Amino acid sequence: MSGAHLDLASEFPEPSRAEWTAAVEKVLRGRPFDKVLVTTTRDGLDVQPLYTAADAPEGTVVVAPRPDRIAHGWDVRQRHETADPAATNRAVLEDLERGVTSVELAAPPAGWDRATLAAALDGVMLDLAPVALSPHHDVAAAQVLADHLVAAGVAGESRCWLGLDPFGSVARGAEAGSLTDVVDETIAVAAALLDPSPSARTVTVDGTRYADAGATETQELGWTIATGIATLRAFERHGVDPARAADTIGFRLTAGADQFTTIAVFRAARRMWARVLDACGVAPDRSAMAVQAVTSRSMYSRRDPWVNLLRATTAALGAGVGGADAVTVLPFDDALGVTDGFGRRTARNTQLLLLEESHLARVVDPAGGSWFVESLTDRLARAAWDIVQRVDRAGGMASVLADGSVAAAIDHAWHERLGRLATRRDPVTGVSEFPDLGEAELDRPGRGAEPGLPVRRLAAPFEALRDAADRAAAAGDRPTVFLAALGDLATHTARSTWITNLLAVAGVVAAGAEADGSMSPAEAQARFAGSGSPVAVVCSSDGVYAEQAAATATALKEAGAVKVVLAGAPGDLRDELDRAGVDEYWHVGIDVLDALQRLHGDLGI
Repeated sequence: MSGAHLDLASEFPEPSRAEWTAAVEKVLRGRPFDKVLVTTTRDGLDVQPLYTAADAPEGTVVVAPRPDRIAHGWDVRQRHETADPAATNRAVLEDLERGVTSVELAAPPAGWDRATLAAALDGVMLDLAPVALSPHHDVAAAQVLADHLVAAGVAGESRCWLGLDPFGSVARGAEAGSLTDVVDETIAVAAALLDPSPSARTVTVDGTRYADAGATETQELGWTIATGIATLRAFERHGVDPARAADTIGFRLTAGADQFTTIAVFRAARRMWARVLDACGVAPDRSAMAVQAVTSRSMYSRRDPWVNLLRATTAALGAGVGGADAVTVLPFDDALGVTDGFGRRTARNTQLLLLEESHLARVVDPAGGSWFVESLTDRLARAAWDIVQRVDRAGGMASVLADGSVAAAIDHAWHERLGRLATRRDPVTGVSEFPDLGEAELDRPGRGAEPGLPVRRLAAPFEALRDAADRAAAAGDRPTVFLAALGDLATHTARSTWITNLLAVAGVVAAGAEADGSMSPAEAQARFAGSGSPVAVVCSSDGVYAEQAAATATALKEAGAVKVVLAGAPGDLRDELDRAGVDEYWHVGIDVLDALQRLHGDLGI
């Protein structure tokens, strides 16, 4: 037996997918398979509960990450936005001493001369720790960093990112009509910097502004690759061939909290860019994509910001496994303003734990071969490639930016996303789900308003409700809703707890859920009158509703309730409850945002 092959499953028949589906449907007891177990991405791509080898795309080649990434791990890039050069220098050196491998400067591009930049980077070994400027179209800022590299004697080997992003100027508030001039001027400067800074990334193609404004994953991918193509063509007009131009372009993409989608996005991006360069005649060994991941600003919440630590960890994991060359984890308190040393420490340690303890960068393509990931990567790439082709037919990225098509598509995508948020199909933990009314808010220095495309945070519509309720509480008492909890605790707890958490989303306290089963319609009426609230919610089981809900609603209306809400769907009792005075029915799947906004109106907030 020493040389024999032992197949432990050989005695069992191999089940077919049809047999598996039949078994699942039996468990579902008539509920539709597609609605219960199949989820849909924002781009309309179905995600199945089970994948097999039959789902893997045929003939697909996913380009591996850059070799130096595998040897040394990805680049841990920390963002700095302090305008004071001395404070920046202290923070930069601290981060580099504690594991950061490159630095991103967000504050400077405008207004820092070479002496100021030199002071901010004093003691930084630029040949070992590259400096990246956040995407901009200020050619003077790029020139300042390039001159500093020359003066420091490291221009030949420094891997700095000069950050020139002419096409992104519209996203940052520049007039679309001036885009042609901006592109021509910026690429001319970038072309001139190729010789003195041969190892630098002079141009950055930034897709994150689209994603932060509400774009879907395929939109961000498609527009980013289309911008890369437009950048290659602009370089060609200035006498730079595609192979050399590709060497100087860096990309930025968003890393979101959906780890598998993030993995697929970065794998798809490398595949698409390799296809572009292949069409340009660039040799495969010159076609590696340099891409930086930035955790999504859209996913960060201002309320309960500690949950952002979990979101950022998942996003960084997805970006790293997906093959990002550099990863920037924004601090957990980014939505509150400018972070401090603690925020930077948690941001860098998030990555260091993934690299040093989980060893995620020591495998070329950890997700490669996964039937689910391969399928999702392929479908994302194909959907995004359709966008690239539509942009090309429309005259290129400059044309669709100038005619407002990009902004309109983002607005449409955000409107659809808002619908998913409002119904809590896309829940925001700590904000639209499981809020903490007793949390102590953190105080951080604020930022000035950013021009251009807005940063649309998923939590913002719900945080606006909390802010309004907090202002009302500061001026008097916390807004309160009376809970007519009928039946014993075991009977009403499920719905009263659900309602209590739902009200907390709007910053409203629920009173009355401590009922022990003795609450009659008359007692509910009396207790409501003493609550001081104009709104009451009836909570219990369906069985109790059949016996007491109508009478309780009538009693509450007689006591002066402006609104009576029933927790749960009314079912066959709808007509009776309507006649009794029930105004609304709150249950899973309703437009929570709309219901709570109207509640604020009823409470006078």
